[in-house]
Amino acid sequence: MNSRTIRKIAAYLALITIILYIITGYGIVKYQLVGKLTFGLLDKATSFKIHENLIIPFIVFILVHLLFSCDLFRWLRKNGRKVEKEPKL
Repeated sequence: MNSRTIRKIAAYLALITIILYIITGYGIVKYQLVGKLTFGLLDKATSFKIHENLIIPFIVFILVHLLFSCDLFRWLRKNGRKVEKEPKL
């Protein structure tokens, strides 16, 4: 799997985590509405538990995405070769 694929997967997983974070946060505040829309699947307690546990996966997905996107970490993808310095302007 190349770095572009890993970067895309991590970005999509982070996006899904953000969407779940928003839904569960809204489920804590407006639990009657979210409970009806999810047919009782998300009540206030369940929303709160999910909302609390989403922060660590979100941080991991964002860090993986940044690790494979940032040019500072290009040396990880180039089999240990050093990155040449760009000329100063």
